[in-house]
Amino acid sequence: MLEVFFLSSMDSKRFSSVFRCRVERPIELPNGHHALMVSCDPPLNGQELGHPLGIGELLLWSRFEDEDLWTFPAFPHFVQISLPDADVRPHAMPASIAWGEIYKTEADAHAREMSARPRSSPE
Repeated sequence: MLEVFFLSSMDSKRFSSVFRCRVERPIELPNGHHALMVSCDPPLNGQELGHPLGIGELLLWSRFEDEDLWTFPAFPHFVQISLPDADVRPHAMPASIAWGEIYKTEADAHAREMSARPRSSPE
């Protein structure tokens, strides 16, 4: 598992810049899905989300059911982004505040570099 990676988003204005993320700890959600608690730099502006001092940690998990954030083989990896204090109920996922992508390098995150083969949709 990579300890440092870069988070950005093509889908969310809030995460359109690049955040350096350091893995704080892996978390197994009550429903068995794997997630990561990460610290992010710079901290996210959290005023609109009820965190006026900013948000320095985020909870991330794989956006697609058949992918595992603990063992992902290629970048970018598509993730759901949640607040660190999100209520996690059994058999449910935490409330997502955005979709994002994690990249291996800061340059790839700025360029939105898709070095992995794009995910194909099932027909």
